[in-house]
Amino acid sequence: MQKQRQIFQTSSRLRWNSFKWISRLFLFFLVLIIPVVWIAMANLIKPDLPTLKNEDSVYRKLVHPAQDVSFSKKEFKKYHGFEDFLKIKKRNSFLAAVEKIVPFNDRVRAGFLVDWDPQSLYSLQNHIDKMNMVLPEWFFIDPQADTLKPIIDQEAYKLMKQHHIRIIPTISNVDYMAHNGNFDGKRVDRVLNQSAKKERLIHDILKYLRRDTLQGINIDFEELKESSVGPMLAFQKEIYDSLHKNGYIVTQDILPSDDNYNTKELAKYNDYMFLMAYDQHYSNSLPGPISEQKWIEKVLDEMAKEIPSEKIVLCMAGYGYDWPEGDEATPVTYQTALSIAVQNKAVIDYDNNSYNSTFEYTDNNGIHHKVYFEDAGGNFNTMRFADEFGTAGVALWRLGAEDERLWSFYNRNLSNEALKKSPFDFSILATFDGTTEAPNYIGDGEILNIVSEPQVGQIDIEKDDTENLVSEETYKKLPTRYVIQKFGNVNNEVILTFDDGPDPDYTPKILDILKKEKIPAAFFIVGMNAEEHLPILKRIYREGYEIGNHTFTHPNMAAVSDRRAETEMDATRLLIESATGRSTILFRAPYNADAEPTKAEELKPVARSRKENYYTIGESIDPDDWDTEHGVNSDSILNRIVRHYEAYPDKGIILLHDAGGNRKATVEALPKIIHYFKSRNIGFTTIASLLHKTRDEVMPPVQSNILTLNGWVSEVVYWIERLLKGAFLLAIFLGLGKIMVMGIMATIQFVKWKKDQTSPIPVLIGAVEKGLVSIIVPAYNEEINAVKTIRNLLLQDYPLFEIIFIDDGSTDNTYKVVKNEFAENKQVKIFTKTNGGKATALNYGIEKSGSAFVVCIDADTQLYADAVSQLMKKFTNEKIGAVAGMVKIGNENTVLTRWQSIEYTTAQNFDRRAFDLINSITVVPGAIGAFRSSAIIEAGGFTMDTLAEDCDLTIRILRCGYIIRNCAEAVAITEAPETLKQLMKQRFRWSYGIMQSLWKNKDACFNPRYKGLGMVALPNMLLFQVMIPLIAPLADVVFIISLIVNRNDPESMHHILGYYGLFLLVDVAVSVIAFAFEKEKFTKLIWLIPQRFAYRQLMYVVLFRSIRKIIKGEGQGWGVLKRTGHVKIITVSKVQPQ
Repeated sequence: MQKQRQIFQTSSRLRWNSFKWISRLFLFFLVLIIPVVWIAMANLIKPDLPTLKNEDSVYRKLVHPAQDVSFSKKEFKKYHGFEDFLKIKKRNSFLAAVEKIVPFNDRVRAGFLVDWDPQSLYSLQNHIDKMNMVLPEWFFIDPQADTLKPIIDQEAYKLMKQHHIRIIPTISNVDYMAHNGNFDGKRVDRVLNQSAKKERLIHDILKYLRRDTLQGINIDFEELKESSVGPMLAFQKEIYDSLHKNGYIVTQDILPSDDNYNTKELAKYNDYMFLMAYDQHYSNSLPGPISEQKWIEKVLDEMAKEIPSEKIVLCMAGYGYDWPEGDEATPVTYQTALSIAVQNKAVIDYDNNSYNSTFEYTDNNGIHHKVYFEDAGGNFNTMRFADEFGTAGVALWRLGAEDERLWSFYNRNLSNEALKKSPFDFSILATFDGTTEAPNYIGDGEILNIVSEPQVGQIDIEKDDTENLVSEETYKKLPTRYVIQKFGNVNNEVILTFDDGPDPDYTPKILDILKKEKIPAAFFIVGMNAEEHLPILKRIYREGYEIGNHTFTHPNMAAVSDRRAETEMDATRLLIESATGRSTILFRAPYNADAEPTKAEELKPVARSRKENYYTIGESIDPDDWDTEHGVNSDSILNRIVRHYEAYPDKGIILLHDAGGNRKATVEALPKIIHYFKSRNIGFTTIASLLHKTRDEVMPPVQSNILTLNGWVSEVVYWIERLLKGAFLLAIFLGLGKIMVMGIMATIQFVKWKKDQTSPIPVLIGAVEKGLVSIIVPAYNEEINAVKTIRNLLLQDYPLFEIIFIDDGSTDNTYKVVKNEFAENKQVKIFTKTNGGKATALNYGIEKSGSAFVVCIDADTQLYADAVSQLMKKFTNEKIGAVAGMVKIGNENTVLTRWQSIEYTTAQNFDRRAFDLINSITVVPGAIGAFRSSAIIEAGGFTMDTLAEDCDLTIRILRCGYIIRNCAEAVAITEAPETLKQLMKQRFRWSYGIMQSLWKNKDACFNPRYKGLGMVALPNMLLFQVMIPLIAPLADVVFIISLIVNRNDPESMHHILGYYGLFLLVDVAVSVIAFAFEKEKFTKLIWLIPQRFAYRQLMYVVLFRSIRKIIKGEGQGWGVLKRTGHVKIITVSKVQPQ
């Protein structure tokens, strides 16, 4: 007999070769993605950063520059500098006769605190213990009413109160509303020349001193008009008398060599005169030292001729100026000066003639600059001079601009006598660790550029051992800290920015609103979100909005490595370039978008992004629209924005979020936000406009073949991801639907069974013996189980049955042991044949049977004693062609067998219950099934063209129009594979055989002619046993990636876990029903969850092995499973109905 060719079997190699080449091309494409992305990353176009300037930093020409301050011949002879002064120990002119020296405990160590530089407060916080007096800029003159306008920094006030330091607020005629530092002489003139206004001002000063328990007043009226010179003296006398009798001190700031001040007379009405010994050279003078030593000596000597030195507080500089050639100078702090030097690789020269430091450089525009500034070395020498001179003390202009090394000696007595007793360690000045210091800011705005980063400085110090002066400083390594330049001041306008997107739900709605209202905006995208929603990214670009980089996976950039940070930015930049053909210089770090960063976690991302050619776009208006957990809504978002803007109208970058969670409130708030600003004629602008740049400068066009190729790759990857995500959701919903439908069907069938639990044994027609049933047992190498199985079958309570045992050419002693044991038993008929497979063995047994009904079982199976009787009860009419029994595992002694037991209960047995309702059972199990012999013959018998002969025959019987019933009462106990190898072998045969059967009957699939079989059972096999398992591994990967990608997106996480959780919940619920139907122990369900995760992966392997076998077209034999015999012999005469 010629061996029958199996379904899928072929001798041609075309199918396999075609598959190999297609697979190779696909793998080549996948592998090609890696070098394409790598090359694109390696050749990433990082656009040059355009030079930024604030409006107030635009160079202004010096039309009439002030001339250099010169000394007369007499002054040159008189003033030789600090060193000579200390050497001769001689007080020039008047000072020679002065004997009174201020005790050090009474000596002033003061600092001027300003409110327009946050660094000033930071310096106060860190060094307040080094001072005994602070002069904060808190009192101003209102330009409209000419009354006192107190603006008190409560944080600084509380700090100073805690340290019990003398607080002497400065009242000045600075135009505080203009924020330009200019003095307004007109308003002072009005106050001094109108008695009522003058008295009101003095009264208000006294009132606020009392209210806030301050210690006195510092008067700083500058740019006085000629008409104010006389009244100034009268005012000083009145305020001195008024405050003195109430216990307050009165001080005044005096400009050197200013004829507007009658110093000698004013001194009578001041406790201290603060001599502003700085600005020897200033913004609109020619470049030069800020305060050289001879000039300080001169101005102090001149003042000391007029007033006692113990009333003079010498004010020294802690800053500098940067003079562009031919233009006005810009003030610079010490740190800013060092940062400029670092940027331009300039060499700093400490001029031991002036005790000022200086350097020169040429900027990017070719303009030559000269920079002069004071450092701690010069400050030390100035304080030495002041203390030895016998002044009342020193004051620093200003806190926040100084060289931090100053604080190592600021609270010390630096007189000769004190230094003899306690020498100063000059090595302290040799190092400075900027990594521990707060940043310095240059300019104003919300767009940030890192000028320098922290580094420990190294300075060689040379001292004059005789006079204890710093004679030379050599900057070996510049001591720097973070210096941040700020740009982009808004002017009656705001900018809308959106972080974390794009999102498929919220971003399109936001774009629709912006388009409708014709409002510009900037979107800071997260790379992985943009990759997942590529069309939305393209729409953002297409509709003209600015696009910025918000990293690829939204990490805390301060907490990741430099390499990771670079990759995060590069990957997103590459995606933007590939998708839009444009790059970007706009960056905003996740979690740290403050326009005034002060902490390390805020500063590191700014510095890192600058290295990658980005400007950091900060924000000053953050309504926390992401904080849905605390009840944020559209009104609260609007109210927070309004409060922020009205408090600080010069800050206008608004931070909103279009992804990362539930952004419904943001979408609802957006029209309200737009309406609010429009109704007040406040415009909406772009980041480019704020920087005075074009869109092409902030998003420069890029062109590259590799970028084009990478764009195609991104597009393909996007659609693959879409398909995989769709497959995942489809698998979840189809699986969920199947479980629910099967649960309902099985329950309905169970209820029907309850109504009809008994049926009479049918009248058997055409049998040789009335009611005879043949139990056919095919076997191959079953010597361990065969005898045990036949003994079990002989216990059946059905009255008329025979056992037909067919040995299918076993290579062990199967035939021999069965023959020896049952040769004399007339109920057992024993046959042997050449090996041909299980199907031929079954057909052989049917041929040897003369019965109208046969029961087919496996040789490793044992039946409960009533199993055959229960099966036969279901043959209630001639249309019933077969009856499926229930199979249970009899060797639950390993994890694998327990998992299989759960599978039999919740899947195979449960499915047959459900499909029984619509006559669409597709597998009468080989372990236990009863057949009408005529149905088998009509269907063509068991065939060899599939490995799943039981499934194939069942489908063909259904196609012949027969009914197949399920009998849950007929229970068979089978031996399950106990090792992974045996399990994989068995399931491969099942999987391969089912696909063969499905392919063989493909014409019936989705064919309404075959009712439940065509419209339900076969589609179920196609979907849930082939197609979904094929894509399930990728869907699992997508699921895991989605969890990682959306870990910071609570809403997405809720959706993903919600769908999967619902699936598992329904799965468990249906499993509980299945266990209840079979009266299984519910404790076994503890294995369900691990079974669903781990066991399924094993079945994926089986499926792919089957697909490979199909493509190769190779034949597959019956296969042999190694038996253990661990199933005990069943001797129970009857089992309780299930």
